[in-house]
Amino acid sequence: MKIEILVYAYLAVCLAMIGFNIVCIFLFSRNDRETEQSRLYYINLIKEQFGKAVIDERHRMLILKRLVHVREMTAFDKSLEILSKEYPAEVQAYLRGLKSVFVALANRYSRRNEIQMAYFPYIIARYKLFYGEDLPQINRIMVDLLEKPSIYCRENALNAIYSMGVSENVTDALTIIDSTGYYHNKKLLTDGLMSFAGDKKELNEMLWNHLWDYSLNIQLAILDYIRFSSGDFQERMLGLLKEEHNSEIHFCAIRYLGRYPYQPAYEQLMKYAEREDEVRWEYTSITCFALASYPGERTIAALKKNLSSHNWYVRLNASQALESMGLEYADFIDVFEGDDRYPGEMMRYRFDRKKLSERRAAT
Repeated sequence: MKIEILVYAYLAVCLAMIGFNIVCIFLFSRNDRETEQSRLYYINLIKEQFGKAVIDERHRMLILKRLVHVREMTAFDKSLEILSKEYPAEVQAYLRGLKSVFVALANRYSRRNEIQMAYFPYIIARYKLFYGEDLPQINRIMVDLLEKPSIYCRENALNAIYSMGVSENVTDALTIIDSTGYYHNKKLLTDGLMSFAGDKKELNEMLWNHLWDYSLNIQLAILDYIRFSSGDFQERMLGLLKEEHNSEIHFCAIRYLGRYPYQPAYEQLMKYAEREDEVRWEYTSITCFALASYPGERTIAALKKNLSSHNWYVRLNASQALESMGLEYADFIDVFEGDDRYPGEMMRYRFDRKKLSERRAAT
């Protein structure tokens, strides 16, 4: 009897799941149809405004009334995405004419739940709605979002601020992020700074001047951003390397000097590459990789020596640096014939892989 009850219960659960899936499919398909209808509606509605010096007041009021609903904003977003591919200039002109509408919408969305609040700055960032603008009412809403525990709110607010292109607002936003105590991924910060729409040179200088006002996580994100965006900081990066700082700061400086070779930094880099300290192997490992930009007999000798390091990462980076210098097989006879077989095996592997890649490219 108990077994029959279990079987019936199991069947009832299965039927309930099937019914739930059918209802979901029906609701989702209906929602997709409605979204598609709204998308087509907005495409036609927006096209009517193309070429007009001033957007019709009736149109602005209609857009304001409809876009207070997230579903309508989603359809509007999809319409802009499609139109931007065919009419990029017209779409930007149209959006510039709707700035007052989006300012009003910002106030509406600022009172929603966090998911809906996060969607609005996403739209601001995606279409650069307030590029070159420094609007107090928008800044106030972005600040409020930056203080939210939700990563979506904080990240989308940061992206909106980057899209406005005002350097001072970026440094202020990072200060707020830092003061909240919420962890924000370093790579997200670096990638976001790379998307900054304003004067990057001005932003770089402002971030450098405020570097020590931030916590280590943001400092590292800023240094990574500067490495990808500018080659004007060689002397200052060498200064960081010579000063007493957290080792992660030093690693950022070494990577920068590897990306942008700076001859005055060579001696400092060689100190790390030539020393015998296995405990601080990270310095040697990162420096070996950076030395690929400083070819020469002394560099090659140091890298060959590090092929015999006890640390695998040091050996790997040394072999990669040597390979990138374009040396020939004959340049490593001393390595192949040495007492330590591991360096020879590593370089043979690199030469064999290179030959294989060349054969594949030829075919």
